[in-house]
Amino acid sequence: MKLSVIIPTLNEEASIGDLLERLIAAPNVHEIIVSDGGSTDGTVGLVSPRARLVVGGPGRGPQLGRGADAATGDVLLFLHADVLPPADVAAQISGALRAGFVGGNFRLRYPGGGLLGRWLELLAPIYRRLPRYYGDSGIFVRRDVYEACGGFPHIPVMEDVIFVRRMEAAGRTAYLPGPMVSASRRWKERQIQTLLLWGLMQTAFALGATPWRLARFYRSRT
Repeated sequence: MKLSVIIPTLNEEASIGDLLERLIAAPNVHEIIVSDGGSTDGTVGLVSPRARLVVGGPGRGPQLGRGADAATGDVLLFLHADVLPPADVAAQISGALRAGFVGGNFRLRYPGGGLLGRWLELLAPIYRRLPRYYGDSGIFVRRDVYEACGGFPHIPVMEDVIFVRRMEAAGRTAYLPGPMVSASRRWKERQIQTLLLWGLMQTAFALGATPWRLARFYRSRT
């Protein structure tokens, strides 16, 4: 197995260094690709020489696609910049693939996340059974399955929701113990507002709101 890790970034200087350090130290990670969407802070300067940098326009869907196009591995792992994977991330993925799974994600933890963090930790396994999971939990997939699913759609939000639906239809997926440790810095001071906003956007998308309209709504509220 050759594991390529793809990280979309946009002004992630507070997090990207720790993530790259963790991945460089992790055994059997074949390559690391940072797909930047035009950061104006120090993100690009913090990209290690041991990682590849791909630069283009903003939008998580397009950034994930550019990173995947640049990857040479036969297995892809997509990570948010503000998470930390387990040290044995490659071994966990390899074991799942040997067991016949086509892809999957990881159990999430939000240390220091307060009430919302604890709620999300309880909610994630329930949503996983639907099955529904998101990019912050670390989505991995065989390269051939990724391509058969058409990759991540080039939309501003909900790209992970759409891709997960396609991957779930392609074969069995694994829910790995991880944990994938996620930062709470984006919502630590506005936990209730974040929970309500997340629920509203998910409901609106399920009722037919377009990703572009949801992205405008999200920007107006954050």
